[in-house]
Amino acid sequence: MTEQTIIVTFQPMNKVLTVPAGTPLLDAMRTAGIAIEAICGGQGLCRKCRVILTKGKCTTTSQLGASHFTPEEIAQGYHYACQVTLTADAGFTIPVESRIVLPQILISNKMNITMISPAVVNYPVEVSPSEGLPFASQSIRLAGYFGPRPRTCEQVYRRLNTTTGPLIATISHVFTPPKIIAVEPAASARPLYGVAIDLGTTTVVGCLVNLETGEILETGSTMNRQITYGEELITRIGFADSPEGLATMQHAAMESIDTVITQISDAAGIGKTEIVDICVAGNTVMHHLFCGIEPHYLEMANAQVPRTPLIKNAQELGLCVHPDAQVYCLPNVSRFVGGDAIGDVIASGMHASEDLSLLIDLGTNGEIILGNKDWMASVSCASGPAFEGAGITCGMRAMNGAIEHVRFDPETAETICSTIGNVPPRGICGSGIIDAAVAMVASSALDFAGKLNSRHPRVRNGSEGLEYVLIPASASATGRDLVFTRQDVDYLMDSKAAACGAIGVLMGKYKIAVTDIRHIYLSGAFGTYTDIGNTVRFGILPEFPNATFHPLGNGSLSGAYATLVSREYRIMAEKVARDMVYIDLLVDADFMEEYSAALYIPGKRELFPDSYKEHKK
Repeated sequence: MTEQTIIVTFQPMNKVLTVPAGTPLLDAMRTAGIAIEAICGGQGLCRKCRVILTKGKCTTTSQLGASHFTPEEIAQGYHYACQVTLTADAGFTIPVESRIVLPQILISNKMNITMISPAVVNYPVEVSPSEGLPFASQSIRLAGYFGPRPRTCEQVYRRLNTTTGPLIATISHVFTPPKIIAVEPAASARPLYGVAIDLGTTTVVGCLVNLETGEILETGSTMNRQITYGEELITRIGFADSPEGLATMQHAAMESIDTVITQISDAAGIGKTEIVDICVAGNTVMHHLFCGIEPHYLEMANAQVPRTPLIKNAQELGLCVHPDAQVYCLPNVSRFVGGDAIGDVIASGMHASEDLSLLIDLGTNGEIILGNKDWMASVSCASGPAFEGAGITCGMRAMNGAIEHVRFDPETAETICSTIGNVPPRGICGSGIIDAAVAMVASSALDFAGKLNSRHPRVRNGSEGLEYVLIPASASATGRDLVFTRQDVDYLMDSKAAACGAIGVLMGKYKIAVTDIRHIYLSGAFGTYTDIGNTVRFGILPEFPNATFHPLGNGSLSGAYATLVSREYRIMAEKVARDMVYIDLLVDADFMEEYSAALYIPGKRELFPDSYKEHKK
């Protein structure tokens, strides 16, 4: 019996796909490479994967969120992709609010590495011929090489034996002992190339580097293809609970990195097989999924995470580069403090400073590190993706149409919004969300306990209770009001309390006052695009009157770059990971007290002394 197939069309991408009958629509979209908002991983909880049936018909499973479509939307054919099964030929339009396009990508400047010492190096071959003796008995020396006798494969050894004229040998110090991975005539020797990768949960960013000079030749980025399987790390761990699921997630991460490598190698005009070394910085879960390591144990509070770097053969992971190229993943510290956080530390330089510093990276997961050259301690907090625009009804990533800044004008009582690309708003991203929360407080729409004021002119009763209308339907790109619901505000308050509470725990453990901190390093988009004053006013970050704020940009990529061009930085990264203290907030008795105190705006008196002084006045 021939299996029935379905033809499904996606607009405005103009993609046509043939799939077996009974295929879930979300799976078909993943196969077609269509990125759609699916924060919950297709569990019917986030209500972000909205699609419009424009022709044909489909079968809808249990509609957990059906009541949230208006009668007009139901008449227009709105469905949730995760709840649709394809049973007949059909056509769907992906509305603007559901589409994922590449967001603003944060590329950090190259770190100033004074001594370039990559793990893969070229050495001139010096042969001292001995008359009448075979090549194997002749003296071979690598000029400038000092260390254990390198090993090699038979193919490379044969080339050493048969090639005439001056030779260049390429040695990879990633192996123990080092390995000669290539031999070529000196006259035709080309530079050695490596790639540094920031493997983020949302985006993958990479740079192509000349390993001999440290020069960054090209940069590229793409969406992490795992994103349609769930936005949050726990969701992805759950998806990878079976061998098939783990293989799917590993392949998605590999394809994302390979896409970036193809971009940058094509732009530089080099072959991918000329890439001889790769360094990757990502969080602990991303490292496990990319390397195909079962991640389920990371859900346990007592999980013992190895603090040594993961090193894998690139081709075995599916990357089409030099056959002996190795992938070096920066070492992890704990379940949720990973190689990306170590990269942040390396990029900041706090590990080499006598001054007391605090490093903060608030993304889907929050990592916070306190210390100096003598000691460092870390925590991770489930701040959730609110600060990246996810988990909020009208939240979105930082891309065209996202509201990026909001300001309340006390003289006119108007709320002023600006969008990325200066186009009509289709949603609000992380920096805009924090600004909007402060604007709501300033306009008395939101009180100190995070409750909406029902008497405020912008606050109304919605389908889920009180909601604040930020942008009316007439001014939005979606044709619907852009609102903050009561649930959105609660989620944002929870996220801010988790972040501030985590900082409070670290400072409390080590008896550190806000006046003791000298440097605040802010990594990622949070530190680059967010109004720092508003993060303090809302109570995400405490007041640090004696500190200098330093946006790090993409510290994860900077750390990967540093370990790519310098073996000394690899040793440094491994020492930082090995020596760092980790405090697990899930089992820490002080966290709930700090969290509870931070559920008010701005928060605990000790962390916001100036705010309380102003309030008394």
